[in-house]
Amino acid sequence: MVGQVWSRIRSVFASDISEASINGSEANSRSRNRYRRAAINGATSLLAKLIVLATTLITVPLTYRYLGTERYGLWMTITSVVLFLSFADFGVGNGVTASIAKANGNDNREAAQRSVSCGFYLLSLIAICLVLVFSVFYPMIPWSHLYGTKTALASRESGPASAVLLLCTALNMPLGIVLRIQLGYQEGYIGDLWNAAGNLLALFVIFLIVHLKGDLPMLVCAVAGVPLLATAINGVMQFFYVRPWLRPRISMFQSKAALQLASVGGLFFLQQCFGLIYYVTDNIVISREMGAAQVAHYGVLQRIFSIGLVAQYFMMPLWPAIAEAVVRRDYTWARRTARRAIIFSIATGVVCGTILLLASRFVMKHWSGVDLGPLDALRIGFAVWVVVVGFIAAMNAILNQPGTMSKHLVLFGSASIVSLILKFVFAAHGSLTGVIWSTTIAFGTIYVIPAIRLAFSSLSTDEGTL
Repeated sequence: MVGQVWSRIRSVFASDISEASINGSEANSRSRNRYRRAAINGATSLLAKLIVLATTLITVPLTYRYLGTERYGLWMTITSVVLFLSFADFGVGNGVTASIAKANGNDNREAAQRSVSCGFYLLSLIAICLVLVFSVFYPMIPWSHLYGTKTALASRESGPASAVLLLCTALNMPLGIVLRIQLGYQEGYIGDLWNAAGNLLALFVIFLIVHLKGDLPMLVCAVAGVPLLATAINGVMQFFYVRPWLRPRISMFQSKAALQLASVGGLFFLQQCFGLIYYVTDNIVISREMGAAQVAHYGVLQRIFSIGLVAQYFMMPLWPAIAEAVVRRDYTWARRTARRAIIFSIATGVVCGTILLLASRFVMKHWSGVDLGPLDALRIGFAVWVVVVGFIAAMNAILNQPGTMSKHLVLFGSASIVSLILKFVFAAHGSLTGVIWSTTIAFGTIYVIPAIRLAFSSLSTDEGTL
């Protein structure tokens, strides 16, 4: 009964994008199928983002006033620190997505089975090791000194809150493989809908905790732990009703396949580390150089402008679509899609960044009660940052392919490291504005033009170039 209901729901999304329903040649069928799946995935990603936005609009002023400036800044900083650990899967999760996309392009079901089983057990092992290592070092870490907290309450909560978030992160590693599978099959919309449900449930739990006057670790558990329930249910549906043949089996685990998956994952791991450097380190650098209280003001502004990161939700589904097209040697489609992705990401970033720039004063005043005054360089920097992040998302979708990823990592890593150095320099001189502009300066000078040239040349064939 459950399987029939789920099949009916899934058919609502899949019926219009099935290969059989599209007239024309096989190449045109696949082309339209990729675009339609990407559009649906982007739309549902945006829907999930809007739900997150709605919960943010409610929870930011609620938790900011409930926790106070320092504890709220601590919350933002802890989230930033443990985000590093969410990539401690050493790229295995992204490696599974890449393997699924390749297997899909080759119509190889057995390869997909091996990738899922190897990925699941590797991620489970990594999660167990992560928890064990953290348990050993937890008592030795000076948490208040690490986060720069001043009050006794914030210092007391910093360690337990970090532990809760790390545990949720570890659990998400093996459970989250279902999202990697769906992304690889260009069905990310399913995971987006489950994530949206998890965020709505988390919102209810946050209200309950604030009403009961719970502490910061409980709030962290609500934000990071409750959505895991939706992910777990999504996994049950995927492995028992949609694709039971993909269910992880120890008999499908092969050391050779696992090593190959780990080697591919290593490249993604490097990219993730560089991504964290440019995207997540702001709050950590500010907390270290200027104190946790300064993170609150910067963190709220970052939340506001993160609303405008719309382009990346449409770029992510293009990654497995382009990968599948490259495997099938459909370079014409890949080149055309690359052009459209770059134009779309920049245009969307400019529009969203401008709107948020004009609305930031109003939103900030109603969220935190702080009047920012006239437009300043800090908010302009965040608006430009929205454009830069969207462009990087487009480049990742285009260049996360076996033949170009290593070259892309050189460009991406160089720009990320330079941005981190600039952040420390500006923060040491007390400049919040300089921290956000560091990303734009580094990527604008080192990354943008070379990445575009690499993207265009990588999809060139004997039949023509971009």
